[in-house]
Amino acid sequence: MQSTFNTYKEAPSNIAIVKYWGKKDIQKPLNPSISFTLSQAVTKTKLEYFEGDKDLSLDFLFEGQNKGSFIPKLKTFISNIKHLLPFLNQGHLRIDSSNTFPHSSGIASSASSMASLAKGLVDIYEKLGHSHNNRNLLESEIARLGSGSACRSTQLGWTLWGSTPLLPNSSDQYGVLINDTIDPLFNSLQDSILVIRKGTKTVSSTLGHSLMNNHPYQQGRIRQANSNTEKLLKALNEGDFNSFAEICEEEALSLHGLMMSSSPGYTLMAPESLKAINRIKRFRDDQNIPITYTLDAGPNIHIIYPKEQSELVVPFIEENLLELCEDNTVLYDQISMPTTNI
Repeated sequence: MQSTFNTYKEAPSNIAIVKYWGKKDIQKPLNPSISFTLSQAVTKTKLEYFEGDKDLSLDFLFEGQNKGSFIPKLKTFISNIKHLLPFLNQGHLRIDSSNTFPHSSGIASSASSMASLAKGLVDIYEKLGHSHNNRNLLESEIARLGSGSACRSTQLGWTLWGSTPLLPNSSDQYGVLINDTIDPLFNSLQDSILVIRKGTKTVSSTLGHSLMNNHPYQQGRIRQANSNTEKLLKALNEGDFNSFAEICEEEALSLHGLMMSSSPGYTLMAPESLKAINRIKRFRDDQNIPITYTLDAGPNIHIIYPKEQSELVVPFIEENLLELCEDNTVLYDQISMPTTNI
């Protein structure tokens, strides 16, 4: 009798401080990146695997609805990971996934979804009786093959992805935790996400990455990212929020500058994004407190600040930024460290 294997896994979204933008080979980055995972922005995935002797078939449900449009991407992903998980050559796989936050709007839903899927697939691999050398690295590598930034969402806390001489165990194939190098100031960061737009991005991240292949500023960007990786590691280690903020903002604006200067160029920021940035900067100057912002590939703003500043920052958001958000939506989140349950 053929067996059925079930599992349930969760994985958080992450927000990159040093951005990954541009690929080589199969889902490998042109430059290193550094991110931290979130506590509330999570993808939850249920998996059912049915053993069989025919080529693998798939069902995919997102938030309870059949989503056949996702199947081609999943087939490509599975084709890329069969050498790591050979059980995926045959049988039937049912995936049921849901988010606690808006998907496809620049809050790294692909990262959390592929990370939770990777964790579930490795779980089934183990239930089938297989072993491996390092589960964490295997999950991260599998997640990367689905979505590059997903390799930074399989474990909690601060992760570096991409080969760099600054970290001997760094790799283009998986993310590595750097939590043991982080000053306590950065282990309680708040991330309040202004949802400027809820809808799907007008240009996908996949297309955006491909436009870096012939980008006139590609080599300059690689140098900038490597330099900022070194600066950020130093700031995180020393508890230097001012330097952290400078890198946050430079990286965010550089990312969107690369989009606008691509061929063809495109803009993912909204007018409200720029208004929010200007108001955040004025508030910081007026109050003289540690607060910064960043963006992923979308219009939504991540406002980042130490937890002890919440009493000042939250009222500022409610009174000055809420009106810029679609349906007055702000997601109040914070970093998730290994001691935090998600």
